[in-house]
Amino acid sequence: MQPSKRAQLAIFCTVVVDLLGFGIVIPILPLYAKTLALHPSPWMDWVNQALNLKDSPFVFWAGVVLVIHPIAQFIAAPILGRVSDLVGRRPVLWMSLMGTCAAYLLMAMTGRFEWVLGARVLDGVTGGNISVAQAAMADSSSPQERSKALGIIGAAFGLGFVLGPAIAGILSGSQLGKTMLATHGWHLPFFVAAGMSFFASMLVLIWLPETLGPEARTHARKVQSRGHALVHALKRPGMPQILLIAFLAMTGFAMMEGTYALLCARRFNFSQRGVGYLFAFVGVLIVIYQGGLVRVVAKRIPERVAQLAGLAMMACSLPLIPYAPWEAPFLLVMVPLVWGSGMNQTATSALASQITPKDEQGGLFGVITSMSTIGRIVGPLLGTYTFARFGYAAPYWVAAACLTLGLVVAIGLLRTPAPLPEEDPI
Repeated sequence: MQPSKRAQLAIFCTVVVDLLGFGIVIPILPLYAKTLALHPSPWMDWVNQALNLKDSPFVFWAGVVLVIHPIAQFIAAPILGRVSDLVGRRPVLWMSLMGTCAAYLLMAMTGRFEWVLGARVLDGVTGGNISVAQAAMADSSSPQERSKALGIIGAAFGLGFVLGPAIAGILSGSQLGKTMLATHGWHLPFFVAAGMSFFASMLVLIWLPETLGPEARTHARKVQSRGHALVHALKRPGMPQILLIAFLAMTGFAMMEGTYALLCARRFNFSQRGVGYLFAFVGVLIVIYQGGLVRVVAKRIPERVAQLAGLAMMACSLPLIPYAPWEAPFLLVMVPLVWGSGMNQTATSALASQITPKDEQGGLFGVITSMSTIGRIVGPLLGTYTFARFGYAAPYWVAAACLTLGLVVAIGLLRTPAPLPEEDPI
């Protein structure tokens, strides 16, 4: 097997295993935080009184647990990505996976809300594994093949999105899981997620070759070892627009994610199980696109055109979701939304990668992760507010407006200056 193909296969397996753990944790984390917040510490009581949280304060604390992770990741991801430019992808990826493993173990065994918050911060600070994996995938592919290579990461994400929640449900309802929870207060799904992250870290040590050459690492230390990766990225022609598109696209998609269960419950009276099946359907669509169709799109459609098409598909499909009748129309309208999102994400990442030197790829994907993370914070907050204030259809119109604005920015990106060279002379 060619070294580049071996590296891509190793990265894919690593990301799949890690995202299975992520998929296991996310569905049960809000419920876990809610349970802990029902018995608040004195400082939590003070916050409840200060914010006048008389009705269901545990909902607020569940939101805190969810939001604290992307905030920490927003700060740390560009730094971790830049460190990977300086020392290599392999050690940073291993370290981030071990940090995630430690965070899951802490959540599995603690019974205090403060430790859960600390674990989420730890996971956010060290959780730059996806951005570093993207950089490693970019290292092992040519600029012309970058969209297809980055699509492999998307396929791994889709698999974790499909299988993880199902595994979480099985583990939580198993006799062993119930016994561990009743006897020790331990949560079996978190232990399994920790084990998967540890296994992924071992895959990195045993199987993954270093994808960033010593010359590139030396050049990164010599030329641009100072400064935040965001500052370097914003200096490149066209990069501010690309980062704005990444933020707007993720904000719009996250508004849908944050209100989708509420919409289905309001319109169709769906239970958690029914919503879970719908999210699994979305995961299958992600796998179909990122695992196969992305290769066809990358081969036949230039990245800039694919970016425009993806944004347009999302902008047109989002307003249809609140009105599409069950069953076939409602499911079918998700196809252009999910595939358009995948088309835009891979094209945007590929365009950014193509105008960034090899020794700054890690920092670049860290910055893109940070911009997407902001979207994942803003989107659910804005979506739930507009849902409560203006009705269940409002978030989808606002999300479509975000995507339309991103489309306008992308059209302007067609006239940006020529990209800088792949590398500056050493």
